[in-house]
Amino acid sequence: MRDNVGPVSLFAAAAAVLAGALLASPVLGAVSRTGAFAFLEPWVALSRSEHARLDRGETIVRTLEAKDGQLAVIAATPLDASPDDLLAWMRAIEDLKRSRFVQQIGRFSNPPRVEDLADLTLDDNDLRTIRDCRPGACGMKLTEAEIARLRNAASGPDWQQAIQREFRHVMVDRVSRYQAAGLHALEAPADRTHAAAPAQVFTAILEQSPYLTERLPGVAAWLRGYPKTAGPSVESFFYWSKELYGRGKPVVSITHVAMMRPPAEQGPAVVVAGRQIFATHYINGALSLTMLLREPDQGHAYLVYLNRSQVDVLTGFFGGIARTIVERRLRRDAPEILRGLRARLESGEPPTVQVRRTSSF
Repeated sequence: MRDNVGPVSLFAAAAAVLAGALLASPVLGAVSRTGAFAFLEPWVALSRSEHARLDRGETIVRTLEAKDGQLAVIAATPLDASPDDLLAWMRAIEDLKRSRFVQQIGRFSNPPRVEDLADLTLDDNDLRTIRDCRPGACGMKLTEAEIARLRNAASGPDWQQAIQREFRHVMVDRVSRYQAAGLHALEAPADRTHAAAPAQVFTAILEQSPYLTERLPGVAAWLRGYPKTAGPSVESFFYWSKELYGRGKPVVSITHVAMMRPPAEQGPAVVVAGRQIFATHYINGALSLTMLLREPDQGHAYLVYLNRSQVDVLTGFFGGIARTIVERRLRRDAPEILRGLRARLESGEPPTVQVRRTSSF
């Protein structure tokens, strides 16, 4: 039996945790513009009512048509903040993502260290799941080698704490392998879902992202070629989080964040890509784009979020029911999350930056 329908995060890197394929044609009542949102057309087109809501200062969230175990979402809100503000808050990811949905979060050092995960704790249910894991019959998205490592740690009387410690090592090793050779260094999970390898899942997601591959080919090329295409024009880092949405299981994930400023003629003032490279439950792969879109006359600016992922609960006999439940939760929770992000971006510098400035005197 697969995991029960669980959390789907607006941010992934994270975050996180949505899935999907975007519309291949404009929505009913869409209005074509040469403004900020023209960058997304014709694949994602806002309706007249959505433009009107944005003009009134409101937040819009819409799930989009998808298939093959995918779910897509677009969210947007007016923003009174600069590209530098967005980048500063992204660097302070722990401050940016703080909410009632995010239970624990931390940023990895470079190179990653086990100490970076000192605040991470697995719940009792996850500890028991790991203890009982078998390749092909595991309730967490672990590889066969990771299952063996964690089961060996669970052999003693202090097995709960031993698993906690070894799980942190497993996560650090996953980041290190990814940094060395990209997604191709990561194996498919040996859980119950028979998911494809991460590289294959990501390729399928990218193929359904024409707004990225056609409008921002440099960003797409960087994502495809990492780490070989790493360069000075891209700033990137990794973070982990433990998030809980609804009544599902908490999801521990790792996200690779890449921040860049495309040429002005390509549309967004800033693009922040978040690629999931690990999740304990539900999500096989995810790609999010957080962008600052501005009107050509440097007038109104918008914080825009696009996420597409592959989620295992959306396939199979009950996939249609699961999709309905997940989409309902997205529409309910996503506006609160995006409004919180907007408020932080418009509040000034992140707290960690303010502390550093104070301590420098």
